[in-house]
Amino acid sequence: MRQISYVFAVLTALLFASCSKTDNGKVEFIPFQETADGQWGMISLDGKVLFSEEFKNKPTVVRDGRFFVQTAEGGWEMFDATEKPQKVGADYAHVSGFRNGVALVAEKGKPVSIIDTDGKTKKVLDKIEGKEVDGVRTFEKGYAVFMTVDSLFGVIDQIGDCVIKPEYCVMNNCGDGKFLAVNSKYRNDLKKGKKAKVKFTVLTTSGSTAFEFNADKYEDVRQMFSDGLLPICVKKDGKETWGIINDKGEEVVKPSLKIKNIGNICGDKFTYYNGEGWGLMNTKGETLIRAKYEFLYYDGDNMLVAIVKKDSDTFESKYVNEKDEQIGDETYVSATPFTMFDGEHAIVKPNDKIYSIITRDASVIAGLPDIVNISTYEGEDYIESDFVDLKKLVEDCKITKDGMFGFSFNLKVADAIKAQVKAGNAPSNESHKAGDPYWYDYTDEIWMVQKPASTSSIFEMHYSGKLTKETFRTKRIIDYTIGDWYWYHDKKIPTGYVYNSVSLNYFQLQFSNDGRMHGKLRDVLNTFVGKFKSMGKIVKQNNGAAVISTNDGKTAFMYMEKKKVVIMYGNLGDANKLVIDKYKDVVEDGENADISYGYLNSLFPDRKNNGGGNYDTEEVDTVAVDTVAAY
Repeated sequence: MRQISYVFAVLTALLFASCSKTDNGKVEFIPFQETADGQWGMISLDGKVLFSEEFKNKPTVVRDGRFFVQTAEGGWEMFDATEKPQKVGADYAHVSGFRNGVALVAEKGKPVSIIDTDGKTKKVLDKIEGKEVDGVRTFEKGYAVFMTVDSLFGVIDQIGDCVIKPEYCVMNNCGDGKFLAVNSKYRNDLKKGKKAKVKFTVLTTSGSTAFEFNADKYEDVRQMFSDGLLPICVKKDGKETWGIINDKGEEVVKPSLKIKNIGNICGDKFTYYNGEGWGLMNTKGETLIRAKYEFLYYDGDNMLVAIVKKDSDTFESKYVNEKDEQIGDETYVSATPFTMFDGEHAIVKPNDKIYSIITRDASVIAGLPDIVNISTYEGEDYIESDFVDLKKLVEDCKITKDGMFGFSFNLKVADAIKAQVKAGNAPSNESHKAGDPYWYDYTDEIWMVQKPASTSSIFEMHYSGKLTKETFRTKRIIDYTIGDWYWYHDKKIPTGYVYNSVSLNYFQLQFSNDGRMHGKLRDVLNTFVGKFKSMGKIVKQNNGAAVISTNDGKTAFMYMEKKKVVIMYGNLGDANKLVIDKYKDVVEDGENADISYGYLNSLFPDRKNNGGGNYDTEEVDTVAVDTVAAY
């Protein structure tokens, strides 16, 4: 029996996959459990158990003889794939899996670097083309997309040399030697959703432009090329239709109403959805497999994974060839593509209780142990720098007796609003532009994003009352008259908004433990305490908070919660009345947020799904999530 959420979680991921994964290096071993609550071991694709019941936390798959295991503190350790695995290398904050002998890592408190299988640093990626690096996506087909701290994207090769300069505000991963990107000159139009003014660029691995096209030319495009081809979507009579272009931008398969979605491409064949089911077609338009399956994934070399709906909420999987002939006699609760691992083996689930490993003719590997759970997790998709210069962090906040970030305690409301507009954080709509006093009659604060030391923080300015108020004129309305007598009422007619005479009480700065700030909240707190301590004296303090009275009569109140550090500075009332007991012994939350940056498919999110399935999934089991992560 298969959960519907599993099917469509995998389906969504497979839509963007090519039919080959082995160009990233073959998977040698996969993690498995022999009992539901047991420790994790490793088994090869030909059924050899390397070790069993060894790790409490789930390891990554093995490539190049190495794997990673997450520690209880949220970091990572690397091990060799031996019968008695030994730790190799340093302690890491972030890791990718190995790809062809190298991996991307960030040691604790350090920038991203490339390491070899001995854990030796091949290249430190602190700066590329003179720009500080925020993070790097995992290597795909020998290339990795990196992002600078000012959110520009470029590409490096496996030795860390820059092959595409960071000049793009959006960039997809490498597909068939090409990248889909948007030049940073379109950043503002992109933010405003002005699709007609944005151009997509198709880049080669040398950084040259293959071709460009206007973003509004297509309703949608797939994330990457495969075998020189790219699925595209256009609307006909208000309906989405899909076709294919080549790497010159030429139409290979004309968008047709009978093609409502395209899955993956292999050579001159591709899977497609006609509104009722998935089938197989070639670029000549010939139907090879009728569109009858719940989903169909082309696995290369005359092999496809087909998903069949059994009833309203259960599915089964099987393998078929291009003639739609079933390979083997069995159907499965779930089944992976062969190209997911080494091209010769796949993981199947014959029933709800156990997994098996099969060969390309669907024969089960003999002598397998009980496998009740497997994982195909390869590591993090985005390896973020773990380096934060705490001294620079405080310096960039420009804390003085007069204010923060260059804003003084005498800052007028109108000037604060102008600063919010300049920062790009002011609200607006078609009726009221950014900075219109209309937006501020309900609030006593203004916020904006500040990026001290290339981190991200929320900076607020709190005033003594509401920032603006609506103004009116009075019009007298005569209701009726009787003789010399008349009755009336006064009607208020809005005339606009004006700024209130309010003063700035205090500044507030908040750092969340997302990204590179993860695991550093206490250090951040202590650094700011040290700064304000140099400006006055401590009123009260514990290991999670501090209240400091500055020499010029202001108060600084800093505290740490599980997911953030907050710094308040200004007129906070009686410093002795500020309560800090609840922050004593607070521990930072060990969980980190998932990171995914800069993909084309999220540029214009107003599109509705039209892919032959409900993508709003809820319950996705562990194996489903791991399978998706592996693509």
